[in-house]
Amino acid sequence: MRLSLRSAWAQSAACLLLMAATVYLESWTSLDMIVQRSWYDVARHAWLIDPAAHRAWRWLFYDGMKGGVAVVGVCSVFLLICGFVLGRRSWMRTGLLMALSCAATPLLVSALKAVTGVYCPKQLAEFGGSAAYRHLSMIFSGVSGGRCFPGGHASGGFALTMAFFCVADRRRRVVALVLALSVGWIMGLYQMLRGEHFLSHTIMSMLLAWQMNILLTLLAERVLLPALERKRWPGKRDFNGARIDA
Repeated sequence: MRLSLRSAWAQSAACLLLMAATVYLESWTSLDMIVQRSWYDVARHAWLIDPAAHRAWRWLFYDGMKGGVAVVGVCSVFLLICGFVLGRRSWMRTGLLMALSCAATPLLVSALKAVTGVYCPKQLAEFGGSAAYRHLSMIFSGVSGGRCFPGGHASGGFALTMAFFCVADRRRRVVALVLALSVGWIMGLYQMLRGEHFLSHTIMSMLLAWQMNILLTLLAERVLLPALERKRWPGKRDFNGARIDA
């Protein structure tokens, strides 16, 4: 189903409002610390998922899920190529959207982590580290070594929410969205239980992924897909209904 500009504006406005609420939660409430304290054992100086537990489960919840997202990205590129060669527009659209999301969303989150200057919970003095608690609102108050906001690991899982824009049937769209959000939150929660991220970090990662979905879908449907279709079907009509000239 094609994304209308009206729907894109409405979703973007809602997304930006939720991002602002998340920044407020991170910078001006204690919710992040309240949640994180519940997963830290002060007596043992250890997180709920300590290094030993991480070694035991890394293959599934860290390397495995990150690798799964990479596989989805590679398969999406393959689907795009197959759709182009075999003349299947739906394959081209799905492959292009999923490939863009799996690549662009983690890259965006990684870039933001480099400039926000927010520390991970485990780096804070309260949790056995040495850093002072630094909010996002302090981004212009000096250089920081923090690189933890937004949540990077979860961004790969949330990138899969692009599947919502790839399916036309409403019921299947809901199923695809629930599954993708579940993957993202499992990846995010795993990192939170290790002391790698606060709750707000994961929420922001989810919202950034959704905003990227909107922008990438508009780009694909209005620029990239028509360009591909002009090459594949000269003389016919492209994704937007415009006549394709040879």
